[in-house]
Amino acid sequence: MPTSQLSTYNNNVPSRVTPYLRVGLIGDPVAHSYSPRFQQAALDALGIPARYDLWRTPAEQLIDRIRSLCQKHCIGANVTIPHKEAVLPLLDKVDPLAERIGAVNTIVHRDDYLHGYNTDAYGLLMALYENGIGEQSTDGSIALTGYTAVLLGAGGAARAAAFALAGAGVQRLIILNRSLERAQHLAADIQKVYDGPVFSLNDPAFLISHSSSIIINATSVGMHGDVSPLPIEVLSRFEADTFVFDMIYNPIQTHLLLQARTMGLRAANGLPMLLHQGALSFELWFNRPAPLDVMRTALQI
Repeated sequence: MPTSQLSTYNNNVPSRVTPYLRVGLIGDPVAHSYSPRFQQAALDALGIPARYDLWRTPAEQLIDRIRSLCQKHCIGANVTIPHKEAVLPLLDKVDPLAERIGAVNTIVHRDDYLHGYNTDAYGLLMALYENGIGEQSTDGSIALTGYTAVLLGAGGAARAAAFALAGAGVQRLIILNRSLERAQHLAADIQKVYDGPVFSLNDPAFLISHSSSIIINATSVGMHGDVSPLPIEVLSRFEADTFVFDMIYNPIQTHLLLQARTMGLRAANGLPMLLHQGALSFELWFNRPAPLDVMRTALQI
């Protein structure tokens, strides 16, 4: 999608003749998002004349929204549910990791083209590590050797999680999704790059507890109402060292997290993942380190 020349840009930051840059979140819904809270704080802290907006985009408006990113002063966007997979064919170039995952959550307008990336995978591993899960090597990579990962969902966020978990070397991966076909499709993609066992389920009753388990909710179930993606009688089977991670961060405590904590299990919401995936997005947009402490303070983590 070639656009007009970006002659005022230097590392994607304009000269002061430009009133402000535009960047935002594409999805439906988006009103719940905390992204403007910490991204705007980062922009302001570094003196970048830009505004981070929420762009609610129903599916029938997605093509027009992506076209709008080609405007002169638009830096790019984050992408959330339900568009992380749908945006791929609308972009000019897709990073190899995002292409393998099959989902994009960050779009960068650079050199007159739209580039797609996935920062969710990195964000998830950093969030787990901050909660004491895994080991970090000198090169910054996270290893999850010996852990069993139970992944709830098979959509865009779940695909990023699955590739991240496989790449970090979990002992086994279990994908639980209402549509067995989608779970099996994701499992088949993972097995192209992962030698460990991958199981696909559509009925949580068949889940078997393993020591050192990580349960990750990558669905939107729990965002609205007191509902959980995992029945309490199934959660109660898991051992005391199980860690429960819910990608949802609004509400701060979902029903799944409440259940886990009531049982004495360690649990965390999606704010640390939001922080780290957003910081990497920021670095891709502006080609400079993100002010992580400023962003963390804005999110009150």
